[in-house]
Amino acid sequence: MRKIILAAAIGLMALATPASAQPLGLGTSPQGTLTYGLGAALSKVLGTAGIQSRVQPSSGTTTMIPLIQSGEIDLGFANAAEVYDAFHGVGTFDKRPQPKIRTVAVIFPLKAGLMVRADSGIKSIKDMKGKTIAYGLTSQEIVRKTVDAMLATGGLTVKDLKTVLVPNVIRGVDELISGHVDITVFAIGSAKVSEADAAISGGIRFVPLENTPAALAGLKKEFPTGYLATIQPAANIAGVKQAQTAMFYDYTIFANADVKADRVKQITKLIAENKAALAAGQPNFRGLEVDRMYTDINVPYHDGAVAYYREKGIQEKK
Repeated sequence: MRKIILAAAIGLMALATPASAQPLGLGTSPQGTLTYGLGAALSKVLGTAGIQSRVQPSSGTTTMIPLIQSGEIDLGFANAAEVYDAFHGVGTFDKRPQPKIRTVAVIFPLKAGLMVRADSGIKSIKDMKGKTIAYGLTSQEIVRKTVDAMLATGGLTVKDLKTVLVPNVIRGVDELISGHVDITVFAIGSAKVSEADAAISGGIRFVPLENTPAALAGLKKEFPTGYLATIQPAANIAGVKQAQTAMFYDYTIFANADVKADRVKQITKLIAENKAALAAGQPNFRGLEVDRMYTDINVPYHDGAVAYYREKGIQEKK
């Protein structure tokens, strides 16, 4: 009799535990990167709505995206070009399609740059010829394409420079701090950039890009979804002392197709309606525009996200 009562109690406990009690996995790159900051900011906002989540960093987006595909992680953050490559099995995911990933939202344009020590003689892309750059980026292959694109704006390729191979952008910044490279790539406005600015005597600065038809053509040849625009200096942006041209490209949140539609709809709503709270955690969220969240990147949107956009009358942008 005692065994029967115990078994019944265990059964009731199982029934009383909702599936939603399982924390939502948020896939990011290592601590200090842009995507880690995005994950931490979103996790905090989700918590205010009673959604448990945990940030799950991996070595980079090239490693993280397959974890979304397999369902080991629920949501992730990556730029639109990489999400496109992954879904279709081209480019950085050549012959490795990830058909179960779904777009949730285009969240803002990411600003990328090549940074140097502030006292460096490198003032332009052309000045980088013969210098040493952090490269390889095997766990963030799409970022390597941004390096190629930015070099192309000045008529250079990586063959015009010396390379130090690193697995990801964090290591690249560490190599700049230690003096092993002259140049490295990072998202402008990220925590790791501020860390480097504080660690290096005199700080760091981002090298401006030219904004000419030839420069834009060079960039788009290497990174078709990228574009050139002006970034303004701000107190929270290390390495930008005056208005300058930088590389921009859209960043996204995406999910596994099997994450429940009502949960994704709720998450999409929280993103759309909590811009200030998200930006307090990661400043790039200031660039969030609700009307641009539903932008076609040639990767299907999650049913839950579509349900939210339709409910709010938000039309898909091409």
